[in-house]
Amino acid sequence: MSWFKSRFLWGYTVVRRVYGEIPGYPPGSRFSNRQAAYNAGIHRHTQAGISGTADGSESICLSDGYSDDEIQGDLITYTGFGGRDSNTGRHVTDQKLVGGNAGLVRDYEVGRPVRVLARESVLTGRKKDSWYTYLGLFFVTQWSWGERDGYKVLRFQLQADPLDSYTPAEVSHALNRGEDLPPLRRNTVVNRRVRNAEVAESVKRLYDNTCQICGTQLKTAAGTYAEAAHIRPLGIPHDGPDILANLLCLCPNCHKEFDGHAVTVDGDGKVYQFGHYKADLVVHAQHQLDMTYLAYHREISEGSSR
Repeated sequence: MSWFKSRFLWGYTVVRRVYGEIPGYPPGSRFSNRQAAYNAGIHRHTQAGISGTADGSESICLSDGYSDDEIQGDLITYTGFGGRDSNTGRHVTDQKLVGGNAGLVRDYEVGRPVRVLARESVLTGRKKDSWYTYLGLFFVTQWSWGERDGYKVLRFQLQADPLDSYTPAEVSHALNRGEDLPPLRRNTVVNRRVRNAEVAESVKRLYDNTCQICGTQLKTAAGTYAEAAHIRPLGIPHDGPDILANLLCLCPNCHKEFDGHAVTVDGDGKVYQFGHYKADLVVHAQHQLDMTYLAYHREISEGSSR
C-alpha cells in the first residue's frame, strides 16, 4: 500500500491511496461530474486521466480527450498522459514512462486492479452525455509504445474483472437505449480472444522447454517448464495472430523482460537488453519465425529503455 500527501486548509494531511473497490460504490455507480467521483474516492483527480504515482496507479478516467482510446467488449485500450498542448490537444513532445504512466506499468507487473471511470459520452457517442459511470475493476494486461502526431505515446490494454465490473459494451448499450443500468451480474459473457493451447505447446515441444534467449531449461517435479511468448500481442490494438511464426519459447524471466520491452531482437536475430547486446536468438530449423513480428515488437518497444 502506498501513501501520498495532499494540502488541506492550513496544513498537510496524509491520505491513504486505495487500490481496488471503494465500499458503497459498486460498478454502475453514476456521478454528475468528476468532482463527485473525486469525493467518493473513485478517481482522485478532477482533471488528470490517471490517478497514481510511479509506485502504482489506482484508477483511470476515460474522457473524450483521446481518439485512440478504444472499448471492445471487456477490453479497453487506453492512452497514457502527457505530451499534449493544452490548447490544441495535439502532441508536441513524447510521453514519458513516469508518474501515473509508470504506475500502470507497475500495476501490470504485480497484477494489481485499476478502477475505471468513464464519461458516458465515450460509451454512447453523444457529446451531451456528461455524467460519469464507474465501470469497476480492470487489470492491465499489456502495455507498449505507439505514435500520435509524430510523437511517442504509451498505450495500455486493460481487461475487465468479470467478478467486479460491468463490461463497457453492456453499459454502452443500456445507455444508448435510455435504460437504467442493469443489476451487476457475476456470470458474464464477454468478447475475449481464445488462445490456441496446442500452438503454444508446439513451440515448447520444438525447443524442449529451453529458452531461445538465455538457454535455460527449468526443471520442476512435474518435468521441464517454459512459456510461449507472443511476439506481436494478440489483443487490441495489436491484433497479432495466434500462430507458431508469432511465438517464442522463453523462460519466465526472459518472457517478462520481452513483454516488458526490456528485451528486443533485431533483424539478424541478435538479442538486446536496453540497447546492449545480450545473446543470439536460437531458432530451430523447423521454426519458420516471421521476422516482421519481431520488427513490430521493436517498434512498440522503442523508447522504453530511456
